[in-house]
Amino acid sequence: MSSSSANRFRPRFAALLGVAALTACSNITENDTTLSNYGAVTITAKNAPAGRATATINAVFFQGVAATAPNSALQQGDQCAYALIDSVTGGATGSLKVGESLALSFAGASVAMPFSTGFARYEPATGAVLSYAPGDVATLTVPGAAGAFPAASISVKLAEPIKPGPLVMPAAGLPLDVTWNGTNDATTAIILSVRYGATATSTVQNEQIYCALKDDGAFQVPASGLGALLASPSALRSVTLIRWRTQEVRPDSSSLLHIVSTIDTIVRFP
Repeated sequence: MSSSSANRFRPRFAALLGVAALTACSNITENDTTLSNYGAVTITAKNAPAGRATATINAVFFQGVAATAPNSALQQGDQCAYALIDSVTGGATGSLKVGESLALSFAGASVAMPFSTGFARYEPATGAVLSYAPGDVATLTVPGAAGAFPAASISVKLAEPIKPGPLVMPAAGLPLDVTWNGTNDATTAIILSVRYGATATSTVQNEQIYCALKDDGAFQVPASGLGALLASPSALRSVTLIRWRTQEVRPDSSSLLHIVSTIDTIVRFP
């Protein structure tokens, strides 16, 4: 169980792990640069009735000389920082075609993911969602294409539904207690985003306390970091919890295939 500690709260934005797809420089033209091949698979879920979850999936492939692949197993400590809320959204875009279609299997079902030319990415043609239960594993098979990306297969245990405990706005000078159904699984991690308006006159959520946490079921946001939250209009206060799990494989010496499964829920203060 996590405990409150003022020195764990850093009022500067730190280089915390994000649940984003791989990023890389892809416009390298120097002849003496050896490009590497990357594949990024994202499975994004929401809680569903009866303890299940529903998820969408896409995959993109590209080349680059450097890429950062988030690793949930490495995020087994607790740390927080202030950060602005980025309201810009956009879909993943790739640059490589690695076959006509990818094959996704899970819980005895199979889903085809054909190549979409609009965004150079793979996704179910019908916009189908996955419905899965805790413990289910998804496996993606990549046919590969000569000169683009080798044939490969990758599996990930899908992120289990996340269930927050009661949320209470603390009095001044007290920490904020956040609880959830922790897995205590060292392959998963938690992102906690406490969102609010930065001033008493704010009309939108524009700042957050962003925390990268162990999946142990409890965390206290130190009282020393809650001033702006307490001053925010009450209607703008909320907490987002995200559970995430990653895996990666290297089908050859110059290629990396990475998969991330996430599930999130939003809680409003009473």
